[in-house]
Amino acid sequence: MKKFFLIICAAILICGCGNKIQTVPPLPGTLPDILTAEKIDTDIYFDATVSMKGFTTLATSNVYLTLPDLLGDLCGSQGEVKFFSFGEQIHPLDGRSHRQFTTPEVYNEPITAVANVVARADTNHLSVIVTDLFESESDWSNVTQNLREKFFANHLAVAVIGIRNPFNGEIFDVGLNAAKFNYNSFDDPNRYRPFYLLVMGRDEVVKNFLRKFNERQTLPNDTGYLVLTENLTETPSDFSNFELGEVENFYSDDTLGLDNRVKEFGLDNFNEAASFIFTWQYNPPLGACPLDLSEVDTSIEIFSVEGEEWTPLEKNDTRVSLLKDERQSGIFLVKVSLTPEKSLAEGKLNFVRIKVMPKDFGYKLPTWVELWSVNVDGATKIFDGSKTLNLTRILGSLKDSIFATSRPALMQINFVVTP
Repeated sequence: MKKFFLIICAAILICGCGNKIQTVPPLPGTLPDILTAEKIDTDIYFDATVSMKGFTTLATSNVYLTLPDLLGDLCGSQGEVKFFSFGEQIHPLDGRSHRQFTTPEVYNEPITAVANVVARADTNHLSVIVTDLFESESDWSNVTQNLREKFFANHLAVAVIGIRNPFNGEIFDVGLNAAKFNYNSFDDPNRYRPFYLLVMGRDEVVKNFLRKFNERQTLPNDTGYLVLTENLTETPSDFSNFELGEVENFYSDDTLGLDNRVKEFGLDNFNEAASFIFTWQYNPPLGACPLDLSEVDTSIEIFSVEGEEWTPLEKNDTRVSLLKDERQSGIFLVKVSLTPEKSLAEGKLNFVRIKVMPKDFGYKLPTWVELWSVNVDGATKIFDGSKTLNLTRILGSLKDSIFATSRPALMQINFVVTP
C-alpha cells in the first residue's frame, strides 16, 4: 500500500515539557506517491467484435480509422506500447499488426467481454480499451465490479472518452428481445454513432492522457470526456498549492521538514481558539463531473503520538467552512478552526487530516452522457443508432461506484501541530 506521505525518517522534536526528544513516526494514511518523470508503459485493447465493424466502413470525418496510429504515437512518447485484440479472449499483437483495425475484415469475434480485459489489466501501466461499451449478455455490472475492486479501491482513476463517428453496419442485442439492426449514419454528423476509449491507471497519468488526446484531435467530431478519480482537481489541492492568509493562535513552523503537502504549525496558547484561512481555486480537470459546491461534506481525523505510534483522538471540535468569492470565478476562502484543548492532546505532537468532499447530490455526470444515451425495451421497433444503449446507466454505475468506494475529494487539508 502506498504511503500517504513520504516517511519522515529521523525527525526529532524538542518537546515543551522536559526537553524530551521525540521520534516522529510515519504520518498515518494512504495516497499515491508523487509522480516523477518516469516512463509509463501502455497496453491498448481493441474490441474486435462484429459490432465494431461499422466504424471502419465510411471514410468522411472518420476518427476511428486514424486511431491505431494516433494511440501508438501518443502513448509511444511515454514508454513501451503493446496492442491487443479481444472478444471473449485476449490476443496479443505483434509488430505493426495493430493497424489492421482500420479494416473491417478483422472484426469477427462473436462475444464481447470487457470484464476480462479489466481483470487482465496491469495497474502499473496505462490501459486503454477501445469499444462501443457493449457487453455480451448485458453484464456491465461485472465490469463495474472489476473496476471498483481493481482500480477505485486502489486509488486509481478511470476515464471515458466518447467520440461520435461515421458508422455503417450492424448493431446487436438491442432491448429485451436482443434485436439486431442495420444502421447507416451516411455523412451526417447528427447520425454519427459513438465509440469509446476506456482509460485506466494512475490519476495524473490518466489526466495527462486526456489532455494530450484532446490536443491531438484534428477532426470536428463531437467528443465527450469523463474522468472518475479521487482527486477532483487538475492540480493537487493541498498545502503545496494553498495560499495561506490570516492566522489566529497558530504560527508557521518547519522544524520537522515535512512533505510540502503537509503544513506544520505551532501554537501560541493551548487554551485559546485557533484558526487559519487560505485561498483555494477550484480548477476542474478535463472530463470532470459537474459539482454543486453550495454544500460539502468533511471528514476530519486527529491523531497524537503515543510512543512510536499515532493514536486517534475521539474529542474533536474542528470545523471547516467554504465561502465562495463572488468577485472571482472558482475562488473560495477556506477557514479551518478548532479549540486546541477540545481537539488536541496537550504536550504532544498532533496530526490533523481533513478531506473536503462533494455531497452525493452534488456529484453528477456531464450533460453529454444523457444526450448520447438511449434506453430500449422489448417492444421498441425503432432504435436510434446515433446513441448508446443504456449509457447513462453504465457510466452512472461507475460514478456511483467510485463515490462509494473512495469518496472523491476537492482538497486534502493536512497539518501537524507541534507542542
